[in-house]
Amino acid sequence: MFEFEEAKRLSSLPTYVFDTTDKLKSEERAKGKDLIDLSMASPDFPTPKVVVEAMKKALDEPVNHRYPSFDGLPEFRQAVEKWCHEQYNIHLDHNREILPLIGSKEGIVHLTFALIDPGDTTLVPLPAYPAHFRATMLAGGTSIVMPTSAKTGYLPDFSTIDDAIADKAKLMFLSYPTNPTGAVASREFFEEAVAFCKKHNIILVHDFAYAEIYFDGKKPMSIMEIPGAKDIAIEFHTLSKTFSMAGWRIGFVVGNHQLIQTLRKMKTNLDYGLFSATQRAGIAAMNMEKGYFDEVRKEYQARRDAVISGLQSLGWKIEKPKASMYVWVEVPRGFTSMNFFLELLRKAGVVVSPGFGFGDLGEGYIRIALIDSVKRIEEAISRMEKAGIRYKNGN
Repeated sequence: MFEFEEAKRLSSLPTYVFDTTDKLKSEERAKGKDLIDLSMASPDFPTPKVVVEAMKKALDEPVNHRYPSFDGLPEFRQAVEKWCHEQYNIHLDHNREILPLIGSKEGIVHLTFALIDPGDTTLVPLPAYPAHFRATMLAGGTSIVMPTSAKTGYLPDFSTIDDAIADKAKLMFLSYPTNPTGAVASREFFEEAVAFCKKHNIILVHDFAYAEIYFDGKKPMSIMEIPGAKDIAIEFHTLSKTFSMAGWRIGFVVGNHQLIQTLRKMKTNLDYGLFSATQRAGIAAMNMEKGYFDEVRKEYQARRDAVISGLQSLGWKIEKPKASMYVWVEVPRGFTSMNFFLELLRKAGVVVSPGFGFGDLGEGYIRIALIDSVKRIEEAISRMEKAGIRYKNGN
């Protein structure tokens, strides 16, 4: 038998929860079970037709089949500059402060590799998107947890961080609206975050993946709207959720020029940039009529409301998230997040994400993604009721 050893950076990683849950889903499907899958955050809306048509046209142009520029098409960066000004009222220089990405996840991980050496530390709120802390582990660094909870609105309290820890930290990760909790941040919080990072010479990384998925007309803000943020911050955007382009792998990063160049330096050694035809499609997306977003948000809000009202009918006391495409749900007493995932999967054919996959402080919760119709969500609730699955914590 062929034997080898993985690099320590891989062998030290815990099992990726979505790999485990995918295998369990496959086992149930092999039994012929109809699963209502509300786990992975892959939008079920079709990519807008104008975007698809732009891609088809670009594919017919031979120039787009060659290696792209590391910096991306000037037209793409100009479209990003225009988009960010119109959507968030931020001013960027498309020649210095914007870089296309093959999806925002690769950018986040590669920036971490570009900045973190073994022994370095980062500050990460938990629960969090796994890449925010796993990238540090892969780079040989250590993530210092900034705990959050429902009581704090899932915002970290910077006043509880010891100065010695803050002075040593190299990066801070933030992401609002947040995956998995759906939490949002106020201007005051972002102002405090920028001031804290400036005081302690910390690079501030903001993951803005859910910028356009918000409810009740309350639009989240870009951290670049805070005066002085560009001095120390970088912000990651993706077209995956905004335009239902998850499989297209297209995103971009904006902010501090020096940090952009550091990420670019890393990427020149790892890839050849974003496929030019995909950039053409991205340009078409960012130039679309904005009414598209109103319809998408309306549907996500209907789904959110269906999840909330359904869970409340089964005994949960739960508030509506203000943004993102998730509902963060406490599991009933006596269950771990994995046990409850299995309970839903095997008894009701409903698939969710176990909370422990979002860090230790995610234990005791599940994440429900709003990636199926209101009708199917209502069916999921009905299946839970028939299976006797309720919230029974004595509340």
